[in-house]
Amino acid sequence: MDFSAYDSLSIGIVALDTNMKVIYCNDTYAKFLNDTRDHIYGRDFRDYVPDSKFPEVLRTGETHTGVWTPISDTVFFGNRIPVFENGKIVGAIGEMILANTEEMDRLAERLTDTEEQLALLRQNFKETQINKKKVPLIYQSEAMDRILNMVLKVAPLDTTVLITGETGSGKEVIMETLYQYSGRTDHPLIKLNCAAIPSELMEAELFGYEKGSFTGALNQGKIGKFELASGGVLFLDEISSMPLTMQSKLLRVLQDKVVERIGGTRSKEVDIKIIAATNDNLEQKVQENLFRSDLFYRLNIIRIHVPPLRDRRDDILPLCEHFLKHYSKKFGKEPRPLSPSAIRQLQRYEWPGNVRELRNMMERLAIMVDGAVISTLDLINYAGLQTGQNTKFSLSEQVDAYEKRLILDTLKRCSGNKASAAEKLGVNRTTLYSKLQKYDIS
Repeated sequence: MDFSAYDSLSIGIVALDTNMKVIYCNDTYAKFLNDTRDHIYGRDFRDYVPDSKFPEVLRTGETHTGVWTPISDTVFFGNRIPVFENGKIVGAIGEMILANTEEMDRLAERLTDTEEQLALLRQNFKETQINKKKVPLIYQSEAMDRILNMVLKVAPLDTTVLITGETGSGKEVIMETLYQYSGRTDHPLIKLNCAAIPSELMEAELFGYEKGSFTGALNQGKIGKFELASGGVLFLDEISSMPLTMQSKLLRVLQDKVVERIGGTRSKEVDIKIIAATNDNLEQKVQENLFRSDLFYRLNIIRIHVPPLRDRRDDILPLCEHFLKHYSKKFGKEPRPLSPSAIRQLQRYEWPGNVRELRNMMERLAIMVDGAVISTLDLINYAGLQTGQNTKFSLSEQVDAYEKRLILDTLKRCSGNKASAAEKLGVNRTTLYSKLQKYDIS
């Protein structure tokens, strides 16, 4: 068989007879074996590769594809192919591509990076799906209508967005809405709470690092949030907590869209939309030299301010009804409506914890209330509104709430028998029916 066509190939080619003797070897393969072609011819291949699997190929006639063969500080990758003549095995051919250990380390690092990125992206995909099922933008106020119009206008644009507002006012919901309309939902939404990361680890979290970059670094290195978010959106929550040293590096990324890992030598371009959020007054932070003015101006291109719930009271009832329905379904309970007096109290409450407080309160009420409706007494018993300075319950309303609860509890003990309930309450049935109508008890 004429093998001369293989002499100049960049991949290594070796041919063996049935006794494992080398009958052909091109220059590339000879270099792999660290010998000359003339010296290799006629020798047993096992002199070079003692653990060779070629005998198995010659015995079974099976082709081995995509195999790895380590020799000294070199790794071969390729195929072992049996050669048949008249249905009989007459030899075998090996095709090998060289990968030295340094190259293999780089490949392993890239593979590890890819696997880590895939794992994080899978987790992010799960979180994104959960986010899609989270609270939609529930509102009725003109203020939130204006915010939604702004969100729809700026979401598809490649510009930074700064979301401000009190804790619990709904900044993250606005961020998720921006992401959903960004045109980047095929790529990840990566979140980082700047206040939750120690300052000494912030750079590693954002930029990533190569292996061995510092004491305690993972052996395989780590991908940073900038790289993970490439093509998608990076959300930097509580941006005012970012250390000053990191603020300058963030500004550089915003301007150049290029990152370099700690300990790395290669720069990588990233295509990210950055959304930042804070409940602090950044202008004051700038004046106090706690926040860089140039970064502030770069982030403040588009600002969306989410007003506190007390300044958009039209949203209170829709949010209450939404959360009550959500948690009643979650816990397998029949949804209870809010009584008119309870609605009045909730709309008068100042909501220092904003939407987050409202959500938690509705979850407690959905779990705890067993009556036909949620009354003002339920708000007192399960929400503790009467203990706060922002509560505005009148004496008559608290008396009504107590009376309603007493009637409901008595009816429950009497299995709904109104005559028995009236007797236990010490009133006639006409008075009881009047009370039932007053408190909307069916």
